Amino acid sequence: MEGKGRNGGGLCYNTNTMAKANFSFRCIAYQEKEGSFTGVCLDLDMIEEGHVTLQEAMLSINDAIVSHVQAAAKLGFPKELTLRPAPKEYWKKLEEITKPKAQKLPIKNFQFYSIESPQQNLAYA
Repeated sequence: MEGKGRNGGGLCYNTNTMAKANFSFRCIAYQEKEGSFTGVCLDLDMIEEGHVTLQEAMLSINDAIVSHVQAAAKLGFPKELTLRPAPKEYWKKLEEITKPKAQKLPIKNFQFYSIESPQQNLAYA
């Protein structure tokens, strides 16, 4: 099995008895309020919690996905093992993480304005 991509990527399962199958899973990894890191596979409702680093959480959820897909393959990929979306709270977390953030101006109470110079017919902005 091989993992690719930054959002869970594509997983390929290939044995002598099975044709090649490609899978793509959406995953997130983030830091919890208390400081530990969590990895979540949104498409398989899998969670790996309590990791010290973000990379550790990402590797752990990837390993869990690989093991899960291997087990599902042995059973012929039953729907109850392959169609398991995570609860809405994790999909909302994905929205929070990927939502574009408005940029704040570094200067408070700032406004553009123009002044015309009557002497030289120049305009400043």
